[in-house]
Amino acid sequence: MDTDRNGIFGQTAAYYGTVEEQGRKTLHLHLLVWIQDCPSPQEIRDRLLSDGEFRTRFLTWLQSCHTGDFFTGREGVLQQNWEEPGAERIVNGRVKKGKPTLLIRDAACTLPRRPSRDMNETEIQQWYASHRLDVDQIIFCSNRHDPEHGHGCMRGEPPDDYCRARFPRELFDETVVDQATGAVRFEKHDAWINTYNPLLSSALRCNTDVTCLLSGTQVRAIIAYVTDYVTKSSLTTYTFFQTIRTV
Repeated sequence: MDTDRNGIFGQTAAYYGTVEEQGRKTLHLHLLVWIQDCPSPQEIRDRLLSDGEFRTRFLTWLQSCHTGDFFTGREGVLQQNWEEPGAERIVNGRVKKGKPTLLIRDAACTLPRRPSRDMNETEIQQWYASHRLDVDQIIFCSNRHDPEHGHGCMRGEPPDDYCRARFPRELFDETVVDQATGAVRFEKHDAWINTYNPLLSSALRCNTDVTCLLSGTQVRAIIAYVTDYVTKSSLTTYTFFQTIRTV
């Protein structure tokens, strides 16, 4: 804001966010960003259904904002190259897979390599290839959901239980607009990672989740969700230690 330079999503009109402290005392940020001169969700939906040129340009922009796939290969291929499977064991009559061993250095523990201002075209292409690999390793180490669903992940009782993080995600061969509703279905081939922005992942080097809110209902729900953390009372010492004792 207050600059002529665009951000990674475009010119920022406003932003709103809050930092949440988890039970383990780790911090993470919930942030909303409004883009300058962006049409309302209803206007976007109407134009997606009626204006072919707008639809093409809008989908191209959206796909530049976030992706839900790896750059250099599918997750199964990367797993074969980057981790060793954990040993299987029997737990309550069910086969459980042990924690895999990472065969690469955790990219979240490294710094990104900045491109030089005086690179030639070949050097730019080489840097971009290394950037894509770097982002894939960050996502592989930080953004994947455990297919075994860890403790506290599932809600409800079998067979109607479900993952609270909504994994695995639905897959689509290409990005399309539902002609009946105007909903955008993004191209996605990897079911166990959420959508992210490659530049943000490269800079922050941690788990991120980037989503474009294309309905008024989504916007209101997220604002209420973020505001809940702004107004949440701090955890009392008594409650904190009582929780530890219970665990």
